[in-house]
Amino acid sequence: MRIEKTRSTQASRASGKSSAGGDGAAFSQALGGSTSATPVSTTGGTVGVGSVAALMALQGAEDPLERRRKAERRGRQLLEGLDRLKIDLLEGGNAGPTLARLKDALESERAQSDDQELESIIDQIELRVEVELAKLETAQRRSNL
Repeated sequence: MRIEKTRSTQASRASGKSSAGGDGAAFSQALGGSTSATPVSTTGGTVGVGSVAALMALQGAEDPLERRRKAERRGRQLLEGLDRLKIDLLEGGNAGPTLARLKDALESERAQSDDQELESIIDQIELRVEVELAKLETAQRRSNL
């Protein structure tokens, strides 16, 4: 995104000078009770708001590196969940809370990165999580019969 200068410094200097005597005379006239109103141009405030809006828009935009970090974080979270599930099953403990966390992680919104290799790895991890969840749900249904 290219940001260009919105206001010339030459124009602001030229408009700031009111008379050869300086601004003191104009200020004195204003205090003297002059009833004639002079039009005031407020384009400077608008330029500032536009600049702030542009900066806020730039801050809200995610860069590719941040999207990649989010995708990697999701992959690590899923792998850690699978490891925890394996430990729960080997120890004979209750795998219910781990299953719930894995389902939540799998259903959460996935950040797309621009790296096709990373996307492929995340796809494989998600598929493995889905397979494990399906196997455990099938085993639970059989044990309830």
